[in-house]
Amino acid sequence: MAPSATVLSVIVMAAILSSVAATKVGNPVRRDKHMAEFIKTSCNVTLYPQICVSSLSSYAGTLKPKQSDIVNAAVQVSLVNAHNVSVWAAGLQTRRTTMSKREKSALKDCMQNFRTTTDQMHQSLAELKHLKRKTFKLQMSNVETWMSAALTNQDSCVDGFKVAKGRVKGMVTDRVHYLCKLISNALALVNKFAATKGGYKMDV
Repeated sequence: MAPSATVLSVIVMAAILSSVAATKVGNPVRRDKHMAEFIKTSCNVTLYPQICVSSLSSYAGTLKPKQSDIVNAAVQVSLVNAHNVSVWAAGLQTRRTTMSKREKSALKDCMQNFRTTTDQMHQSLAELKHLKRKTFKLQMSNVETWMSAALTNQDSCVDGFKVAKGRVKGMVTDRVHYLCKLISNALALVNKFAATKGGYKMDV
C-alpha cells in the first residue's frame, strides 16, 4: 500500500473511532432520557403517578427499559421506605417520646406491621429475582398476595391511630400514608406485569 494510501486509511480509521467514542459518550444521555420516558409511561397505571416517577427516577441510570426492572425497583423503593419508617418509629420508643396510652398501643401494633411488611417485601423481591416462564403465573400470584398484604398492614396501622390523640399520631400517620402510596404504586406495577403472562423479557 502506498504511503499516501496508508496515511489516508489511518485518518479514516481515526475518524471512525472518534465517531464511535463520541457516540458512546452521548449514549448515556439518550439512554437516561429514554429510561425517564419509560418510567413515566409505566407509572401511568398507578394511583399516584407523580410519586411513582419521583421515587423511581434515582434508579433511571441503573435500570433497563423492562417491566421486570421497573417492578423490582418499585418494590425495592417500598422496602427501603418501610425499613426507614420502622427505624424511625423504633426511635420514638427508644427516646421515650411523650405519647398517650392509645398512641403507645397503636405504635406497638404498627411496629409489628412494619416488621411483617418488610418480610413480605423481601419475599416479593426474592421471587421477582428468580422468575421462570413455566411458573411465572404462580410466582406473580405470590408477589401480588404479599404486596397486597403489605398494603393492608399499613392501612391497619393508620386505623389504629384513628381514635388516638396526640402529636405522635400525626407524625406516624403522615409517614405511613406516604408508604401506603409507594406500596400501592408497586402493587399496580406488579399487577400490570403479572397480566402480561410472561410477555416481557425476564431474567431466567
